[in-house]
Parts: sequence; C-alpha cells; structure tokens
Amino acid sequence: MPDRTAPEPRTAFTPRADAILSTVMLGFWAAVTLWQQWGLWAEDLSAVYIAGWLWQNGQPDLIYATPPAFFGGVAESWFPAMEALGLSGKTSFAYVYPPIWAALTAPLTNILSPQGFLDAVALVQIPLLAVSVVLAGRLLKPEAMPWWVWTAIGLVILNLSIQSHVAIWYNQPTITTGFLILLAFERLGVGRPITAGAALALAAAIKLTPAAFVLIFLLDRQVRAAVAFAIVGGALGLMSILLAGWPAHADFLASLHKVASVVYLIAINVSLKPALFAAGSSLGLLPHVDPAASEHIYTDLPAWIGPALSIAAAALILGFARILAPLDGRLRRGVGVLALSIIVALFGPLGWLHYYLMPMLLLPGLLGLLPPRAALAVIAPVSLLSLALVFADIHVPPWPIASYVWLASASWLAVLAGLFVAAARRSAS
Repeated sequence: MPDRTAPEPRTAFTPRADAILSTVMLGFWAAVTLWQQWGLWAEDLSAVYIAGWLWQNGQPDLIYATPPAFFGGVAESWFPAMEALGLSGKTSFAYVYPPIWAALTAPLTNILSPQGFLDAVALVQIPLLAVSVVLAGRLLKPEAMPWWVWTAIGLVILNLSIQSHVAIWYNQPTITTGFLILLAFERLGVGRPITAGAALALAAAIKLTPAAFVLIFLLDRQVRAAVAFAIVGGALGLMSILLAGWPAHADFLASLHKVASVVYLIAINVSLKPALFAAGSSLGLLPHVDPAASEHIYTDLPAWIGPALSIAAAALILGFARILAPLDGRLRRGVGVLALSIIVALFGPLGWLHYYLMPMLLLPGLLGLLPPRAALAVIAPVSLLSLALVFADIHVPPWPIASYVWLASASWLAVLAGLFVAAARRSAS
C-alpha cells in the first residue's frame, strides 16, 4: 500500500486504485510462487530441520558438525540422522544459525516431516518476500513513481534475478531477515522506534549480520530504537543460552570462526575476499586456481585479507555516515540501509547471492536520487549480471570461475560509488 507520509505521485489511478492494483499484483505473485515451490527440497533450510531433529533426539553435539573445509555438503556424522529421516538421497548443508533455532525447531520434528517443515516455512517466507517490495518502496521509492510501477519493477526483480531465484530455491532464512530489516526502518518512518528495534533484534537473532544496521539507528539519533534493540536482543540471547546451554553457543562461535578462515571461490559467493584471492592467484602470488573447476576452497588464508577488508568497510561506513547525517530522515534511512546492506555482503566473510536480494529490491530507488542517465549507468551493469539467464551462461567453464565474482563485485562497488555521489549531492544542496 502507498506510503501515507509522502506526497502521492501523479498517476492515472487514484491512490486507492494504485494501492489495490499493487496488492493484487503482489498477492498473485506470492500465490503462483508458492504453488511452484510447494514440495521442492531446499538444501539450506533443511539444515535447520536436521539440527532440530538432532536436538530432539539427544545428539546436540552433532549440530555444528561440518565437512573438513566447512563447505561441500554435510559432515559424515549427519548421515545416520539423514538416513533415519529418509533423506539418504537428499543434499543438505551445514547448520550455521544460533542454537536457539535448533532448540525451537526440535519439537516441530515430531509434528512435521522434513518436507512438511519446508513447505510450512515457504508459506510464511514467500508472502514476506512480497511484502518486502512494499517496505523497500516505503524507504526509497521516488515520489513521482506510482506504486504499481514500483511493484512491477519489484516483481521483475523477484522473477528474473539470480538473487531471488537462489533465495526462493533454498527457502533461505535471509528472506525473513531482509523483511525484518526493511520493516525496522519502515517502522521508524511512522514513529514506531520500539517496534523497529525489536524487529532488528529478531533479525540479528536469526543471522548475526543484521546487528550492523543498528549503526543507522545511531546515525538517525533513534535512541529508543537502539535501546529496544539492545533489550530485545539481550533477552533473545539469554533465552538462547537458557534453552540450548553455553556449549552449543561455543560450538556456534567456533563454526563462525571456521567460516571466516576459509576462502570459498564459487560464483554464488560474490564478495571481495574470494575476488582478491582469485586475483592473487592469477598474479602468481597465491596458490594456483584451476580455471576449469567450478569451485575452489582455500583454507590457508593470508592473514592480511580479513583485517584489510574490515578496515576498508569501516572507512566506507564512516564516509557514508558523514554525508548521510544532514539528509532528511527517510532519505538518510533508505540510502543507509541500501549502502550498508551492500557493504556487509561485499566486504564480509561471505557474500552469498541471496544476501543481495534486499539491495536489489532497493536498487530502483536510485532512479529518484540520480539524473536518469547516471542512474541507469549505475543500475544497468549490476542488473544485467543479476539476470538468472546471464548467470547461467557465464558462471561455469569455459569462463574462469572468478570472472563472475570479479564482474559482480565491481558492479556492486559501482552501485556504492553512485549511491555515495547521490547522497553527497543531496547533502551539499
């Protein structure tokens, strides 16, 4: 529905008709997508169910078991559990979420089958993804753009982008965390800081990276939202420890450390870490990468890469904070969320394609921040590389596997540069 706090754009439809048309479009998409995904196996989300089953059946020490290099499926110790669940022919991945979700999922494994659990979560997540289009619009939709146009662009992204395909295919919890982040900052726009802080805290309890977005609370001088985040986040953390115990959390932290110590060069991991590793390999400074391989796992990571990326990310965040501070609240929050969502994925330990789904939904907002030609120049490269059909053609040999990572990383850096210029121009005016 339209943002009642902003002037209504001029459109052939009345505001009410515009809202109804947008709602119908999103509802139809959600229904069709649910029908298409119903009964399909989701490797990422299945790990949550298996972890819950292990907890329910007295094997909590196996929840954070991983393959030797972390990636590449599940640990051998999971095989008996998967066989007991009738999943011997299925693929799953390591469980990398806080222990609370394994403990809360545990009783559901007595009620729902593995596929029943996946379908039940899809019944929640796909509508949340549709609503995320509206929330993104509340943050960055150009005022002159009718809601049905914004919605149509959002549906093109959801239907054609590789980020959306990956998120939906794997039934990724990133869908929920993205929704909660967008909800948090949309709620700030209507004067609900407590709800905003609680929503962001819940997102951070699912995946830790949303905690970084509390920086926007501080930049926006939203003290009540920051306090609510701290209180709700602390309560969820305490609940997790009480439910799961400290040993499970120690295993979780060890698992995160293991992820950070590995470079996973594969086309679906778009971040500067594997991009730098591949560049170093090409220059002969790091071990050789076979260009015919579809993936490469490197465990002996040069010590400087992680800290260098963290310093660069911090400097970039400080630069954005400086130029965003003078902007009005809606623009400051919208640009801040888009910039930070890209920085967290691009400069972090992993940059899975589904991490970029929220930035993709916010990306059309650049049409209202830059002159049309400049906006299209920034949007076009990342949009082209995000097309699922394009990804299918260039992420496999005979292309060297790093080519897509380099191109996609460069395109997202260009988006950050365009966003910085747009915010700086608004700040100076």
